[in-house]
Amino acid sequence: MFGNTIDRKGRGYVLLLGLLVVVIVGMIIYFNRLHGPVYEFGKGKSDINPPWRQWHKMNVRFEKGETIGKPAAEQPKIEKVLFVKANCFNEDKKCGTVQFAFEPDGTIAGGWGANFYLSKDVHFQVMACEFKGNIDPKEIFSDEKGPDFSRLFFITKGYFSILETNSDNGRVRNVTGEAYLRGWMKIDYSVEGDLVITSDVKNFYRYTWKGEVEEDLPLSF
Repeated sequence: MFGNTIDRKGRGYVLLLGLLVVVIVGMIIYFNRLHGPVYEFGKGKSDINPPWRQWHKMNVRFEKGETIGKPAAEQPKIEKVLFVKANCFNEDKKCGTVQFAFEPDGTIAGGWGANFYLSKDVHFQVMACEFKGNIDPKEIFSDEKGPDFSRLFFITKGYFSILETNSDNGRVRNVTGEAYLRGWMKIDYSVEGDLVITSDVKNFYRYTWKGEVEEDLPLSF
């Protein structure tokens, strides 16, 4: 009789311990996520094509045997390594710098460095953020003027780690998630796009950037 009672208690302790572990892990995941004030795609924002959806769509094609491919005749050519260094902005606030390089085979690698105040009390310091990707000549640019077949699309994916400090309540936490850099290269080799960081492919921060391609630029990512 006592043996059965001990077994039941033991199972109860195991279940309680398991529940506690789940709660702790859930809290860790929650506190490591980006949350408020952030935005959602499709909620009154101009971006209706999330980068993770574009990334997935492209990789589905690759899984079916497609390759990166070369730029079309009307698109800018990448015959040598090309570099880009551009400041990121959230509206008129500078939020660090992106640096990345285009290889002749169409691949791209780069990173984001930043140290700025998200708000009066919240400070962001990017501890790590690197991304890799490629050009996608099949993606066609289009706006209210219609399609522009001369622009060359590119997209990358990586991961970020941000140290967030709140001076109002004294809290410090490490925020992690995915980073997507995407953009368009024009025929004059000017480039512009955005950097999107997210922890749950729903809420996100978005930073825009623009710059010029250079042939000789030391990068530090």
